[in-house]
Amino acid sequence: MGTTEWIIVLVVVLVVAALVAWLVAQQRKKKQHEHAEHLRHEAQQHATEIPEQQVRAKEAEAQAERARLEAERAEQQAREAQVAATQQQAVHEDRLRTADEIDPHVDTRSDDYRSTDDPGGTHRA
Repeated sequence: MGTTEWIIVLVVVLVVAALVAWLVAQQRKKKQHEHAEHLRHEAQQHATEIPEQQVRAKEAEAQAERARLEAERAEQQAREAQVAATQQQAVHEDRLRTADEIDPHVDTRSDDYRSTDDPGGTHRA
């Protein structure tokens, strides 16, 4: 084979290689396009669920807000009840101390005098 024939064979091989590369690139582009279309189709199917999920999210937010407000009200009521109980306890202790102070049988100056923690309620040593 002569040089010219080798050049022709080389040119044919290069043309065939270029053609094969072009065909492979076209196939890859076609597959990418098909994959993209498939993804778009799936996205469109899921898009119909978005409004419903947004509504559920808003409802959950509203429910959480109601629960938060109710918890705040309950905490406020608990604080108020604790204040009332503390005030009632103070009034009770004050009355017992007053009774002990005027009772001639109770020595409020004694070391073993118990004012507020006497479980029997006698407040006597």
